[in-house]
Amino acid sequence: GIAVGMATDIPPHNVSEVVEATCHLLRHPEATTADLMEFVPAPDFPTDAEIITPKADLRKLYETGRGSVKLRARYVREDANIVIT
Repeated sequence: GIAVGMATDIPPHNVSEVVEATCHLLRHPEATTADLMEFVPAPDFPTDAEIITPKADLRKLYETGRGSVKLRARYVREDANIVIT
């Protein structure tokens, strides 16, 4: 068969936060990016990594669609193992 490969560069977000921001935008069309970031402060990655990108850089990313999100991994010791997230 024929298969299609697809990829995306859009970081994952919390659906509930996005819905709340969307409802706010529908009620307040003049809302700014800063207003919407009250609902969606940053991407929501499925790991325990900490987002270390400054809020100003995240705002610019949301406004332009360009940029990067920097994460800091976390680790825990589980018996003789080190688990990195």
